[in-house]
Amino acid sequence: MNSAPASQAAREACGRWFLANRSVEAAPNDPAALVGRAASFLAMDRPWEATNDLDRALRMQTRLAGADVAAAGDEATANQRRRRHDGEAARTRLLRGHAHAACLRYDRAIADFTEAETILSRLGGSTDRTQPTPAHAQAGLGVAYCNMRDWQRCVDAGERAVRGLPLDDVARRHVARAVETARQHLSLAAGGTVGGSRRSGGSAAPPQPPPPPPRGDAGHDGGAAPSAPPPAPAPAPAPA
Repeated sequence: MNSAPASQAAREACGRWFLANRSVEAAPNDPAALVGRAASFLAMDRPWEATNDLDRALRMQTRLAGADVAAAGDEATANQRRRRHDGEAARTRLLRGHAHAACLRYDRAIADFTEAETILSRLGGSTDRTQPTPAHAQAGLGVAYCNMRDWQRCVDAGERAVRGLPLDDVARRHVARAVETARQHLSLAAGGTVGGSRRSGGSAAPPQPPPPPPRGDAGHDGGAAPSAPPPAPAPAPAPA
């Protein structure tokens, strides 16, 4: 029934990848081109290729940032350039966190989300809603912990994200679902109730971890973030 929209979306994703791939071929060491192609890979459900591009992008960003800051004529210029490069690195790490989550490599996703949160917290908040914030990294952490069934950490990170994200942010909706799932599991473990009825080993179970946010070309959960495939059988971002 939905084959036509799905086919159209697939054609659009392939078109974006074609353009992004040409940019990489023209400038193989351009971090922005690599990040753009990685976002296209994620939109095409190819997270493994996305992580490869993002690994290269981060290496090139680090190299270029060092040279750019060293060439600054004064400390103020050096600090300005350093902040800009740190922001780019944080966005790349957010995107790579989603790519790792899509590969079910949640430990690596958590490492990237944690580092992105640290960088973004150091840079301070932004009034530009197209830019990621620490709360977007916390949202990624919350969903990743939920998929790992680490319920308490999911609640801790997810509640921080919910408080820091706008009501209409896609990331807020997804991490709120993860937090609710984690709370229900914690309540069951404590012998509490779910949905108003007490559970004591009955057949009903709380909802499974939510799927990550819908795929897109964004670099974080807000707007249209890249997502992982559905969580493991036992139980996912501002432009790049």
